[in-house]
Amino acid sequence: MNLQRFPYIRILLVSFGYFTNNLTWSAYNVFVPFFLSQNFKAILGEDSAIINTLVAIVMILDNIASIIIQPYIGQLSDRTWIPKLGRRMPFVIIGLPLAAFFFGLIGSFHSVLWILLVAICGFNICMAFYKSPVMSLIPDMLPQDYRSQGSGVLNVVGGVASITGLVLVSTLIKRNSPLSFWASSFIMLGCLVILLLSVREKKEIEIEKSEEKINFFKAIKNTFKESDRTLLLILFSIFFHTAGYTVAETYISRYATEVLLFDESTAGYILAAFVAFSVILALPAGLIGRKIGALNACLVGLIGFIIALIPITIISLSSIDVLRNLLTLNTYTPPYFEWTTPVYLFLVCLLGFSWLVLSINAIVVIWNMAPKRKTATYTSYFYVFLHLAAIISPFLAGGIFDAFGVFFKNHGLTDRSGLELMFVYIAICMIVSLVLVIFVKSLRTKKLREIKDTDEYVLRRLDEKEYPLLFLPMLLFGFGLREERALMELRRQRLREKRRIKQEIRRLKRELRQLKKQVLIGDISEDLRQQLETIRELRLTDKVLKKEYQEKRQELLDEILKKKMIKHVEKQAEKESEKEK
Repeated sequence: MNLQRFPYIRILLVSFGYFTNNLTWSAYNVFVPFFLSQNFKAILGEDSAIINTLVAIVMILDNIASIIIQPYIGQLSDRTWIPKLGRRMPFVIIGLPLAAFFFGLIGSFHSVLWILLVAICGFNICMAFYKSPVMSLIPDMLPQDYRSQGSGVLNVVGGVASITGLVLVSTLIKRNSPLSFWASSFIMLGCLVILLLSVREKKEIEIEKSEEKINFFKAIKNTFKESDRTLLLILFSIFFHTAGYTVAETYISRYATEVLLFDESTAGYILAAFVAFSVILALPAGLIGRKIGALNACLVGLIGFIIALIPITIISLSSIDVLRNLLTLNTYTPPYFEWTTPVYLFLVCLLGFSWLVLSINAIVVIWNMAPKRKTATYTSYFYVFLHLAAIISPFLAGGIFDAFGVFFKNHGLTDRSGLELMFVYIAICMIVSLVLVIFVKSLRTKKLREIKDTDEYVLRRLDEKEYPLLFLPMLLFGFGLREERALMELRRQRLREKRRIKQEIRRLKRELRQLKKQVLIGDISEDLRQQLETIRELRLTDKVLKKEYQEKRQELLDEILKKKMIKHVEKQAEKESEKEK
């Protein structure tokens, strides 16, 4: 088995397309509502009852634009090929500079309502125009096994971009600089130059030809007409887990200030810590997807998230003080360290890491389902359901919270708020998402069972990483593999070789030091040259042996998994035959 290195530099350069997305949206979501409310207050008066509603309507325009435009552009991108540019870059070349221009206008004319609204609409349309094509560059350039890692790199770049956008715009706005938004626009143009220099698309597949013309409504309708029924189930699973996360994102600041009684800065620190956490652990989350498969990674992420969320949900309904301590790891109120602190740390880390594993691998599941000719189309499906959840869920949750708030007041529970049900709502969304993923996994396994030959069936499941659920702990933590003699012997052999090479290098270095004392400055003897060359050769040998060890280990793991899966299949067959009898 030939193990190739993951092309980090190449994917990092391609990720600058995603960098432009997070760079602008992070500042947009913070400052544009403030600009809009100022303008509406100036026109309608400070006490107008519809200002918040008007701001909310404008702020969901980006989701509406994405739902309408992205499926159309995704299909168009899959059917496009321009020599020297490819199928994705033409859309990026048009959309990105225009988005940068409109983003700059937002900052320059934030006090003139009609120009602000035109700039907001233009920015939303242009961002939706190039998002599916630029995100499709990653699956176009990577095989299936590497896509989870690619998504991990994307998330690291996206996290850095979000922090950069917020810090840059916040700093310049404080100084009343006219360049507050234009600075991000210039960075976007710099990212476009990097993409133009680094992206070389290959026409490896024929462009899909179809008599059917593309239009906005047919593009959306086609989402529900795909032959793979599991695609729709996965998309709805993405809808529900995004619905839960969007509600947390929308209401966490109010929850922190109104329910937990934190000040605004503490709420901001909690959110900032989550962003920093996602930057640090995005790559390990991507590696999990590569190891066990993207769908299994989503399953593990959902299970981990729910395990961490259930105690948090129970605590949120019973003791607000405990929840305050949990979310701040006992650092907010004395005593600052208790026996509960490690438990809280475990729950918070499990929650954050599980979400990363889920969110990073969700889009990879869609990429892996996509035929080669429809990568951008399937990417657009992912974002349609993502943005649908972002539109529907906050309004639905807000209505539920308000209704329960009225119910509590009518029953004399004035100390309770509908917002206290936030974690309950998130937990329900995640459980529904988990059920859908399990259903998809069972359907895919059922489809593979049509293969009658046991060896072919097992090889297909291994190749597609459709492992049984019981195999996941073994793949993640090595349970059931540590006692395998072949693996233990291979590891011992590798350690012996490594120890021998290190000892030889240490001996040669000692001899080198003695030789250097005997040689004048600038005069390198032949013995010295030979010693240096021997050290280089030994280090090179160590690298070769390490690569050989990795290849042999992977071959052994595949063989062990194959044998274990054959036993698993045989046991299932025996159980089914016993049931029939």
